[in-house]
Amino acid sequence: MKYLTALKTIEIRVLEPITERDVKLATAVDVFNRKLVSLNRAAEISEVPLQEFLVELKKRGISAYPYADEEALRELEIYPR
Repeated sequence: MKYLTALKTIEIRVLEPITERDVKLATAVDVFNRKLVSLNRAAEISEVPLQEFLVELKKRGISAYPYADEEALRELEIYPR
């Protein structure tokens, strides 16, 4: 899979109380959900720490990883085989 890498700066007008952070986060979640960028890259785009980005994905019901928690732990060799 080929991810997008280049960034460009755009200016948009939004209604109050939407903040710049809200826009960056929504954009990052969207491009991650469409599989256009990796998890780490999406967190970078949103300009929030990875852990906070993971919480935001969970709030929106979006899985950060394509497998179950047990599979993820197994891959990290934390889960006993």
